[in-house]
Amino acid sequence: MRTCKDMSAARFTLPNVEQRFDTGKVNNGTELLYRLARTCSPLSAWVSAAMTFPHLHVASAYSTHNGVTMPEHLVAKAVSDGATFLALTDHDGLYAGVKHVRACEAAGIQAGLGAELAVHDDEHRSLGRVTVLAMGTGDGRGYGALCRAVSTAHEAGRVPSMDRRRLAELAADGRLTVLLGNLSDVGAAIERRETADALGRLRHWLSVMPVASVTLEVVCHLAEAGQPGSVAPATRMLGLSTTTGVPAVLSNAVRYSEPGEAATADLADATRHLVPLAKLSQPQSNGQAYLKDEREMRRVGRMLVDAGTHEPGALDRLIQNTRQLADRCTLDPAHDLGLGTPRMPEASVIGIAGDPVAELWARARHGIDDRYAGTKLVDAAHTELAHEMETVEHLGFASYFLTVARVADLIRDMGIRIQARGSGVGSVLNYALRTSSVEPISNSLIWERFLSPERQTLPDIDLDVESSRRHDIYREVFKTFGADRVSLMSMTNAYRGRGAVRDAGMALGMPDDEISAIAKQMWRFNARDFRQALEEKPELAEFAAAVQESSQLDQLVDLTAKLDRLPRHISVHPCGVILSDTSLLDRTPVQASGMGLPMSQYDKHDMDPMGLIKLDILGVRMQSAMAFAVEEHRRLTGEHIDLDRVPLDDPETFDLICSTRTLGIFQLESPGQMELVGKLQPREFNDLTVEISLFRPGPMQNNMPLQYLMARHGEVAPDYMDPRFKPFLQETRGVVVFHEQVMRLFDELTGCGMGKADVFRRHLGKSDDLAEIEAYVRERAAARGFDQKVIDRAWKVLAGFGSFGFAKAHGAAFALPTYQSAWLKTHHPATFFAGLLTHDPGMWPKDLIVAEARNLGVPILPLDVQRSALDYRVEELTDGRLAIRLALPELVGSSAAEQRRIAEHQPFTSLQDFRDRVRPRRRSFEALARVGALDAFIGYDRSRRSDLLAHLHGLAGKALAVGENQLAFDIELPLPDFGRAVTSMDLRGRTQTDLELRDLRLAVGHHQMERFYSLFKKLGVTPASELGKLPGGTEVLVAGVRRATNTPPMRDGRRTVFVSLDDGTGPVSNVVFFHDAQAAIGRVAFSTQFMLVKGRTRRSGARGISVTGDGAWDLLDAARTVKAKELAEEQKRSTAVTGTDNVIQMQRRRA
Repeated sequence: MRTCKDMSAARFTLPNVEQRFDTGKVNNGTELLYRLARTCSPLSAWVSAAMTFPHLHVASAYSTHNGVTMPEHLVAKAVSDGATFLALTDHDGLYAGVKHVRACEAAGIQAGLGAELAVHDDEHRSLGRVTVLAMGTGDGRGYGALCRAVSTAHEAGRVPSMDRRRLAELAADGRLTVLLGNLSDVGAAIERRETADALGRLRHWLSVMPVASVTLEVVCHLAEAGQPGSVAPATRMLGLSTTTGVPAVLSNAVRYSEPGEAATADLADATRHLVPLAKLSQPQSNGQAYLKDEREMRRVGRMLVDAGTHEPGALDRLIQNTRQLADRCTLDPAHDLGLGTPRMPEASVIGIAGDPVAELWARARHGIDDRYAGTKLVDAAHTELAHEMETVEHLGFASYFLTVARVADLIRDMGIRIQARGSGVGSVLNYALRTSSVEPISNSLIWERFLSPERQTLPDIDLDVESSRRHDIYREVFKTFGADRVSLMSMTNAYRGRGAVRDAGMALGMPDDEISAIAKQMWRFNARDFRQALEEKPELAEFAAAVQESSQLDQLVDLTAKLDRLPRHISVHPCGVILSDTSLLDRTPVQASGMGLPMSQYDKHDMDPMGLIKLDILGVRMQSAMAFAVEEHRRLTGEHIDLDRVPLDDPETFDLICSTRTLGIFQLESPGQMELVGKLQPREFNDLTVEISLFRPGPMQNNMPLQYLMARHGEVAPDYMDPRFKPFLQETRGVVVFHEQVMRLFDELTGCGMGKADVFRRHLGKSDDLAEIEAYVRERAAARGFDQKVIDRAWKVLAGFGSFGFAKAHGAAFALPTYQSAWLKTHHPATFFAGLLTHDPGMWPKDLIVAEARNLGVPILPLDVQRSALDYRVEELTDGRLAIRLALPELVGSSAAEQRRIAEHQPFTSLQDFRDRVRPRRRSFEALARVGALDAFIGYDRSRRSDLLAHLHGLAGKALAVGENQLAFDIELPLPDFGRAVTSMDLRGRTQTDLELRDLRLAVGHHQMERFYSLFKKLGVTPASELGKLPGGTEVLVAGVRRATNTPPMRDGRRTVFVSLDDGTGPVSNVVFFHDAQAAIGRVAFSTQFMLVKGRTRRSGARGISVTGDGAWDLLDAARTVKAKELAEEQKRSTAVTGTDNVIQMQRRRA
């Protein structure tokens, strides 16, 4: 691996563009080289000796609900003030620690790190909150002690706090300094004017802590006398320092960078205490907790010195102490934090005793001979392996690949489905190690898209596993590697639209129901764009008018925008696992995750800079669904299906995909995917790779799908620009779709090699670099004999590509489970749908999946306490068909304990036996009766359900508790004959479908839209099952229950609304509302449950069809209108008949 010395030298020896972009990564090549050179040079070379005021106590927005400024902005403000040092001391953690150090490094100032922590004594009595600063020891001991201190604090439980004696142990040998400020027990005593108590408490600290590890922190926010942060307590704290000889430093306990952010801090206080702003017990007395410059801090110091009886020179000594402490706690990014130094598990942990490189060679060669046996690719695979191993050896990553392979083997040995994803799929090495299941050579994948000497990022291999077993895998990884080498990764959840408006509304004291109603209208736009959305989105017109009339609502919009993107809370990342050696816990603080396992406080953006190996083990519900389907098939037939050996050229599977009946198929079930797959008509595996890659924001916005489809279907001839480009553009008909094609285009034009080509590709999205790259491409391409017109066209393609597109390795990795799920739906629909319903992997509600299963001929069996299990099960009917039995957890409101007891004690001999063993709550008992789950006790006579429900209403007393292995009292509970007793079922006028939707949230026997079919005939609604028979441009009415509304990014930037309607007759009807139609439909597409739409059919290839909508209404309003019209006509006819009768009567009387 290249040394730091080598990198530094490279900064001054890059005479041309090819070398300038040799480093690859980060913001741009120049910045990376500057950063590396500065990091590797002596600290004194890049830090000015003349320091301005150094802030030692600063909270960023990562101190959730307290600080409100992002760390990068704090650094920028410090730099603008002329500062040469800035410490970050977030609450209870180092969540923004890496971001802060890197921002300081990029800005050329010194960085310090610490944390504000709660501390308790030996008897767990609170000692308030203190600021703990890491000392810059040059060997990482100070930073490591800080990480351990934070981790220890979080061991206390939900409210972090650490024992003072443990803090003293970690502070030994000059590793930590503790600031006792106004929030400490000493500061609280000072605030109360109890000087003797403050002195006693300080002496306790000095007796426990190491020598010279305690410093007093003087904070003054210029508050009014008697308020927290006033001058008097600050000057008394300074006096305590003079009396005891304990050094004091000046601080501003910063919460935001500018005074204007004080209002946002007030909002943060309200959300932290969960009370409206008006009811805050200790609101900010003023807006002084900002990042003040040298002049302002000196003025504050002068005020508090002058307010007391301090010696001459007290202010200078206070500021000098502050500067000296800042100098001691300055951290070297490389030597103190270990920035940029990868650490991997020791060889013994991954099961090898010798040289990792030799072991990797042996395993890879054996894997190639095994996996490529009987193919024509064996020699090519060995050649490619040699090429890849050259890079691995050069970068020193052999242990990494062995570690990932060890984890993959561990998962496979647990009997769990696993599929690699990402650019690592393009590696023969990964394929040989069985980390990946996608063969890279036949799929034309490129190793350098994953890893190369020019790319200075750590490799990243993603593993998709069964979501239902993800936690089991995590625990096994911890068990195998050890808790001192493994941690889960965290993620910071930031404010988005709905969360921001809820917290802003709460802070304003608005009623919960009003806040909820507003939040529901925050439809896919950022909180900061709230006011703009009010101006542009027709569905918000009513609320926009209300904002104009209400100052409170107007303030709500402003406060919502202030919260946008601020960190809200930390949680475990859905897939990230960190693997390292035993130094891990000295490099990252950890805290308990929701599953009880430790998680790092650093997020995915911090992993690469810190040299932490991140392995994404992503739980994919479709993998669980497919594994379940395979196991159900084995349970029913004894036959095992190996999905990884299923032929990838099954015609029936592709017939299903081309039909656009792709609901439930991985990656292909969204309305947009259904339309694209209908147009594309894939007939081979690579077509799926192309289709999946085209359906991405970048390709969509650059009109790539249309260009590709026109060439694919012969509407235009493929345009390869130059014959030399045809070999790698032929599969996409001349359209550049994949990252790999961009890399090959760069290489063919310039001869730069694939590694540098990938670096160039990455920089296409950076406008500052384009001119330099263009000049290089043009010069090199001309030298290689390309015509000027070809160069012009090729560069236009490259420049337009930007950072968009999709790696073919990603597409191929996604295409495999796509095909496998389609194959299961085609050949084993019952078990496939059972898997879908059990693991719920897609975007659609279960009610729609049930309807799809019914439409494809798979019967759905109701809930039955004698037969239903904790998951969906497939049953064979007497006619040989396979049906799906509903699962017990579908009963709304039933407890997990009730469900478990039902499954454990089946079958039941009687209703009494069921009641005694299950002990259901009355609500659950009656719901089971309503949906037919207790029909076994009435001889499966549905007509008696009302009798059963009435009987349950009359039951008194409690069920007799029956032990786990005890026989029940086998006494029948006779159901009295109530005749047609009136029950709640009848009184509420609900149909069985209504009851199922209420108690199960899905309709078992009939589709919920069947009640509207007579209305459909009156209105002339075209059923979804008939739409496919109509030509494009046919005017139609369609209707159904609204299953989804989506607003994906479009090429022209104008919003397009996609609505999916389900009428129960076939596939969902996909309706598109373009921009011009949206004003007319208003909120209907976003808030209406049952919709009626007028529009024209729009063909999508041979099989696909959608509707372009120009009008939409609430179907229930339409039903009421039709009903009213019918009543009026009936009344008119009745009046006419009555009038005729009267005339006849009059005539008779006259006669």
